[in-house]
Amino acid sequence: MKSNNIISFRLPIIVCLLTCGLLYCFSYLIERSFEKFSIQQNVTELNSVITSIERELCYYSPDDNRDEFLQNLLLILTGHHRLFVYIIDDAGKIVYRTRGPNLAIALKSAVFEKIIADHTTAISDMNNSSYRIAASKLIIDEDKQYITIVAVGRDLQLEFISRLRHGLGILIAIACILALVGSLITIYFTQKPINRLIKKIERINLKSINYRISTSSVPIKYVSLVKAFNNMLNRMEDVFHRQRNFTADIAHEMRTPITNLTTQTQIVLNNARSTYEYREILYSNLEEYERMSQMISDMLFLAQADNRQLVPNLIDIDLHKMILMMCEYFEPLTDEKNITFSIEGNCSHIQGDKMMLGRAISNILSNAIRYTPENEKIIIALSQITDKRVKIIISNPGNKIDSKDLPHLFDRFYRVDESRHRDGNKNSSGAGIGLAIVKSIIETHKGSIYVESDDQSTRFVINLPTIN
Repeated sequence: MKSNNIISFRLPIIVCLLTCGLLYCFSYLIERSFEKFSIQQNVTELNSVITSIERELCYYSPDDNRDEFLQNLLLILTGHHRLFVYIIDDAGKIVYRTRGPNLAIALKSAVFEKIIADHTTAISDMNNSSYRIAASKLIIDEDKQYITIVAVGRDLQLEFISRLRHGLGILIAIACILALVGSLITIYFTQKPINRLIKKIERINLKSINYRISTSSVPIKYVSLVKAFNNMLNRMEDVFHRQRNFTADIAHEMRTPITNLTTQTQIVLNNARSTYEYREILYSNLEEYERMSQMISDMLFLAQADNRQLVPNLIDIDLHKMILMMCEYFEPLTDEKNITFSIEGNCSHIQGDKMMLGRAISNILSNAIRYTPENEKIIIALSQITDKRVKIIISNPGNKIDSKDLPHLFDRFYRVDESRHRDGNKNSSGAGIGLAIVKSIIETHKGSIYVESDDQSTRFVINLPTIN
């Protein structure tokens, strides 16, 4: 919960910082654009005034048309706010000047000649005010020249830029606060259903594993999440049930041989026995020990399969030959029930672990023998699906297996009904894990297995790759 709170505050802060950054960049562009526009406007105004003044100076004569010259200058300056002019001749005599800053100071500036030569402008601060100045030197005759200095005040522009900067700063601050508050509110209302969902999930434990969250109680955007969670609970519940049943079944299977051993030992200890009787009891106990040992070995095998620790020793296997040898091995059992094997078809050799695959097929065959009625036939069909895959179908007649039981046949300790309990067959695993071992072996070889059943027969269908 603490980490959720940290994340809840981290996101608004990130949004706030991003908002500040974007607005700062935006305000900087606005400020720079206005400043650039102001400079361009001042330069254009100064150049326009200098050009007009130079045109009048070309016709200026102090003795003949001074009054007309002054009137024309006034007309030129009309409409220009806070524009100042300073004109001197080659003798240093002031031809014309406006009231305002002493522009003669600019004559002493180190950049004055550069302004004239490059036709540029410069910033000059005079009397606590800032001005942009431009200057020109007009030569009419060899002995007649005029220097014109024009300045425009920048105080209003600087004040406007300062106010603009201040206003944008306030706007950024307000926008950041609103972004922070808005993000917090949005996250609060967004996480509110999530928090309710978390509380419901936290209440689920082993005792309430069958509880499911209703999709109608959550916003539509979280429906897929709730469905995925409910599906996960279904899988977990199935695993818990299987684990519980597994524990109960293994305890039951282990209790039977232990009870037999205990009972037989107590009987032996109650009365003196002959050597032959002791030998028979020891043989009986040995059978129980072997059953327990086999059961433990099977469980260890399945544990290795679950942890993906089974590493098959791959060799070239002739399936037809291997199955034929197994059928010969089971002949004593089939002879008792007058059951026959029929091997049909053929397939290419495969790469696999001969002991593992032999164990898997042996389990299926012993299972088929157990449930095949007397005087019937078990059919083993081999076929080549593709160049890289083969199929084995082991079919035996008998009672149909209900469709609801088919998906669970490979579950550990799963039995279709009471009639499928251990019947003392020596070739069966006896603990209900034979088919689980079969599936683990087939999947270790990157194959697949499934069961089909109808009124005619039950068929185990195995698909295997030729090269694992």
